[in-house]
Amino acid sequence: MSTKVAVINATPIPPRSSRMIIDALRNMGVEVKYVPLQYLGLLVGEGESRICLGKDFLELEGGILRGIGSIVTVEQFFARVAILKFLEERGIYLMNSLQSLISTRNKLETLITLYRKGIPVPFTIVSENLRFLYDTLKEKGINDFVLKPIMGSRGYGSIRIQDVDILFQVGKTLLSNNLPPLIQRYVDKPKRDIRAFVIGDEVVAAMYRYSEKSWKTNIAQGAIGIEVKLKGELEELAIKSTKTLSLEYAGVDIVEENDRYYVLEINGSPDFEGLMKVTGIDIPEKIAVHFLSKLRR
Repeated sequence: MSTKVAVINATPIPPRSSRMIIDALRNMGVEVKYVPLQYLGLLVGEGESRICLGKDFLELEGGILRGIGSIVTVEQFFARVAILKFLEERGIYLMNSLQSLISTRNKLETLITLYRKGIPVPFTIVSENLRFLYDTLKEKGINDFVLKPIMGSRGYGSIRIQDVDILFQVGKTLLSNNLPPLIQRYVDKPKRDIRAFVIGDEVVAAMYRYSEKSWKTNIAQGAIGIEVKLKGELEELAIKSTKTLSLEYAGVDIVEENDRYYVLEINGSPDFEGLMKVTGIDIPEKIAVHFLSKLRR
């Protein structure tokens, strides 16, 4: 009897990364389908209790959850979370789990969790009180910082600011749209950061991401990747960060400053095409192997 699994994402057509994971699973003889969240339906009450994909009953043993949507309404978010939670409660294994994926979509929650577990993160401040933000940065003498969206990836929407009065003006605009500013001290990295890709208990691939033209070192922002083998403290930091967020696989972003390391972000549904080109490592296959090993336990 074949294993029935899904790759689940928030777009009607599977992104390339999802297609690569689907291909890896099919190459292992697994029956796999792509499940867009928009086409899921939940029936519950008066004798009904099931999930449908279109008009068909969705029969699954497990799924690789690649996203719940980056631009969604509150109603969409709650509906998708409820349906996915219903799947998990029925014993359908999801990797990464719904809760861990939600946590990593929230940069603030991620930072708080890492900090509580003793993992170094840069000084961060969040508030809807603009005067509090302004006064705190002034008092601490922080005049070089990054304003980030609380939910986002690939460096999109992050702004480096070197004047608290500019922040005051930008902050007013954000707050007028009910967007709380998340401010993080700019870490003076040597024009590079580290992306580590962790699966299970192993850093399966890593690279330095260099940028000469921008302070942003995301590949999506034009940075150049160079393979690096992580050992010792860096390797432990990447793995511990992943486990702290209860993730089975993750992209961990680490920066260095004056011989100290800081974790900037953790992505629970990371892209990997750039890292594959740099390292030659078949990351979708490794994700598929790990997923099946967890599913069959």
